[in-house]
Amino acid sequence: MGTEDLSVELLGPLVVRRAGRALDLGPPKRRVLLIRLLVEDGHAVSVDQLCEDVWEGNPPANVTSTLHAHISRLRAVLEPERRRHGKSEILVTEPMGYALRVPPEARDTVQFERGVARARRLLADGRAKDAREEIETTLALWRGTALADASHHLFAGRETSRLEEARLTAVELHVAALIGVAESEQAVATAEELTARHPLREAGWGLLMRALYLSGRQAHALQRYEEIRVRLADELGVDPGPELRAVHRA
Repeated sequence: MGTEDLSVELLGPLVVRRAGRALDLGPPKRRVLLIRLLVEDGHAVSVDQLCEDVWEGNPPANVTSTLHAHISRLRAVLEPERRRHGKSEILVTEPMGYALRVPPEARDTVQFERGVARARRLLADGRAKDAREEIETTLALWRGTALADASHHLFAGRETSRLEEARLTAVELHVAALIGVAESEQAVATAEELTARHPLREAGWGLLMRALYLSGRQAHALQRYEEIRVRLADELGVDPGPELRAVHRA
């Protein structure tokens, strides 16, 4: 068995499947170790760095031996047909340390980002219906917090933030697609939720105003503009940006 039937889900609790069957990845530290290797996109991570990141600067006295034991058990799970001392093709040893070789298309994070890009192109081409279907399928990949098993580890912070930002952009794209197919009520509801969760993000307010206008609630759209204008002035000391002002004028 190689990597062709392997899939990795990181948009929520870590799940690794082989031929559709979820694998038993073992205890929390082993799962964190796997995530640490996954975020490197196939690049090697040194033993010292792995120990530092997985045990968060407080490793046990026998940390190197413990790390090697976790690596050995992960290899047994990921490549069950590999001979005991045979060369690993997935969790490989390199001069710099260990690397995890999983094809990009096997990771739900990559599938998500590619789906967002496809939906954006479809919407730009005027194919709002197809864009809506694409972005809804893409958003369905999320099952919770990205890299959830390592959410309290410093090494995961940057990647988690990047993915959450991409998710937010995808939700905005979803609203734009709903507006494009004249699903105004659903667009309003989604945009209302978006602005409630991210009250200082102007893109969400612009989409909400457009959706309200589309649904025939022009007065409500103007009220929303005044709401965000006051909020920005009070909390950040700034005026709405040019894009939001353009929506207001329109």
